[in-house]
Amino acid sequence: MSVNQIDRPVFSDTAVGLRSSIRAALRQPLADYYLVIVAVVLLSGIGLYEMISASSVLAMVQGHSPYYYGLHQGIMIAAGAIGALVLSRLSRRALVIVSWLGVALAIVLLAFVVVPGGFGFSSGGNQAWLSIGPVQFQPSEFAKVALVLWAAALFTQPDRINNLGSAKALFLPYLPVAGLILGLVAAEKDLGTAVIVGIIVIAPLWLVGAPGKLLGGAALVGAVGAGLMVVFDSVRRAKVLSFIGTMLPFLHLAPPASDQPQNAIYALATGGWWGVGPGASRQKWGGLYNGAHTDYILAVLGEELGLFGILIVLGLMVTIVVTGLRIARRNDALFWRIAAGGVATWIFVQAGLNTLVAFGMFPVMGVPFPFVSYGGSAIMSALFGVGILLAAALHEPLAVREMADRRARKGTHRTTEVIVARRAPR
Repeated sequence: MSVNQIDRPVFSDTAVGLRSSIRAALRQPLADYYLVIVAVVLLSGIGLYEMISASSVLAMVQGHSPYYYGLHQGIMIAAGAIGALVLSRLSRRALVIVSWLGVALAIVLLAFVVVPGGFGFSSGGNQAWLSIGPVQFQPSEFAKVALVLWAAALFTQPDRINNLGSAKALFLPYLPVAGLILGLVAAEKDLGTAVIVGIIVIAPLWLVGAPGKLLGGAALVGAVGAGLMVVFDSVRRAKVLSFIGTMLPFLHLAPPASDQPQNAIYALATGGWWGVGPGASRQKWGGLYNGAHTDYILAVLGEELGLFGILIVLGLMVTIVVTGLRIARRNDALFWRIAAGGVATWIFVQAGLNTLVAFGMFPVMGVPFPFVSYGGSAIMSALFGVGILLAAALHEPLAVREMADRRARKGTHRTTEVIVARRAPR
């Protein structure tokens, strides 16, 4: 008997046993809850390390400590984690109240950004930031969370949930309010965020079973709007033409508007399979300018940690998205299904756009990679979305029963301790 004949059954048995163990673990009542936590913690940890590396050169050039951006990001991660914990423990009724307040506040803050003479200011060609005293943030990032929650609350109202087949129940007031938020984001000239918000608007309609014609019409309107934003903005138009010219050089279009996309490809090519080593990126020293820690964080990560590192990051992101969709599927209540599905869709689209840009497969959009790219508003918003996922995971039927059993066992244990204490001699 050959060695291969001896080893094959052992390997086969090991693989079968591993698959059985994974399936058994995923069947546990709180598997989705802990899977989201582990994936987000690992991804945020890798992201914070890589973001410190990618931003260190820019920080020193600006006269700061090399850890300047990393410290700020760490504070925002801590604040976002606290917010996620609070959201994960709120009841459905409390989240409904939060959603209505959040949408109202988002509209007001977005209006302040674009109103002439208001508190908004421009950076990188987009007027998407709001400055109130020492605090600067992007209301459009938090509008994503508000829209997801508000859609879940609106479509599950008692007088609406049984009438979702009618156009009125789907249109009013959802599309006018969501359209207003999308219009305000578009007015900021932030195409990337506008595309993501547009998909967030469409996702709940798909989740509640809206007709295909309605979804197709909404997608068409969004595509036309995005096209107009490109046509009537010279900078954005130059980026798109530059991308098309790079992909199709025989068209002899405009020369590249920036060499950042090409330098990102150089970074990925230099990294190869295993990377040049942690902190050893060359493109962060000027090739990627001020985008090394934002739009092109994956390029720096690929240069330092190689394809292996990128696959780990993308694997963790896929884990979060797939688990979010699994949470939506395993929930009985439509509210939690819309909320979890909306967050999963938002994170998937945002991560996908950033990845395509970093790999040179899409025009530059200015979209951060969730949990990895620098940006206080973006990281806090994404973590708030994780809080919604965790809340939905805790409301899966099996999870609800498991939590109830735990409370019952804990109560019984405490009662026994009290009885023993009372009967003990003094």
